[in-house]
Amino acid sequence: MSYQEEKEAISNVLGRYAQVLNAAESALIPEFYSEDGLFIPDSMNVVYKRSDLKALGNTYLKESGFKIEYAIQNINIDERYAFVEALATTSNRGALKQNNINKTSIDLFILKRTDAGWKIYRYIFNNVKQVS
Repeated sequence: MSYQEEKEAISNVLGRYAQVLNAAESALIPEFYSEDGLFIPDSMNVVYKRSDLKALGNTYLKESGFKIEYAIQNINIDERYAFVEALATTSNRGALKQNNINKTSIDLFILKRTDAGWKIYRYIFNNVKQVS
């Protein structure tokens, strides 16, 4: 596969990941992570393993009406890993579920090449802007 084809494959993985999150299809979330993959959310004292993600998504995504869109800024690929910088825009209902909270974050994905294709190895982000 050429470098450009690899970048397109990675973009497709992250696009499908966003679709699954937006549809609150929590049962599919772990499929995007490698066996040793981790989700490291901003402002939380918890690192989620692949096995934790289905239960986490099941509650949060459905109840909050969470939506996300990634704008990929940069992709670098080596033999085993891909490093992806993205700008994400999200919206979800606030705690009182009366209004939407919109956020922008800088997201870093490290994807791992596996026999099943590219999988998320590490996903970390930090919120840089919130508009209620």
